[in-house]
Amino acid sequence: MRFNITLREVGNLLVSILVLGLLFSFNDLNNIIPNTLIVGLAFAAHELAHKFVAEHFDCKTEYVLWPQGVMIALFIAFLSGGNFIFAALGYVSIKSYYSTRLGYHFTHLSLEEMGKISASGPVANIILGIISAMIAPYYPIMGYSATLNFILALFNLVPVPPLDGSKVFMWSRIAWSSLIVTGATIFGLSFLINPLIAGFIGLAVMIGMIAYTFYKEF
Repeated sequence: MRFNITLREVGNLLVSILVLGLLFSFNDLNNIIPNTLIVGLAFAAHELAHKFVAEHFDCKTEYVLWPQGVMIALFIAFLSGGNFIFAALGYVSIKSYYSTRLGYHFTHLSLEEMGKISASGPVANIILGIISAMIAPYYPIMGYSATLNFILALFNLVPVPPLDGSKVFMWSRIAWSSLIVTGATIFGLSFLINPLIAGFIGLAVMIGMIAYTFYKEF
């Protein structure tokens, strides 16, 4: 398995993160630095998880910035006074074939593999949400990180194209429902009971799900 990331991708990710930081701090510029770090980590984890798993299945990937999306996001933010955020600033381009010195390399992605690639983004956000919730009692701003990551994961799991949830749902109803139930339950328990207890339960469940999903088909 290989994992390659180019300087262009790093630059595209940084531009996306900085724009997202501005969008999420539009009415709270005093906290633009912590907001950018929190939003940036959630966004980068989501996109890089897609990239990592796709490359695990021998695909060629690249994070691509969508300049028109950046302009649309900024326009909507100014038009709405920062009350509506358009966050589609880029995407991970996944190619199952690419050129080599000996010609073209072809990789056939099964429905299972496409489902796992799509599930990886929400999984990364659920894990970040759990860790953030565990830290929140000591650093309250991490409560914002927990909420953001859980909401991002659950939103992306909505089974409607082009969201990740549509491909996960088509691959495995069990995997899809397990992620929904786990994310929503741990999110709720983090605020209803001791977040450390909820966090350890959540991490144990997620580690078990990841191990089972990647080494045994649902």
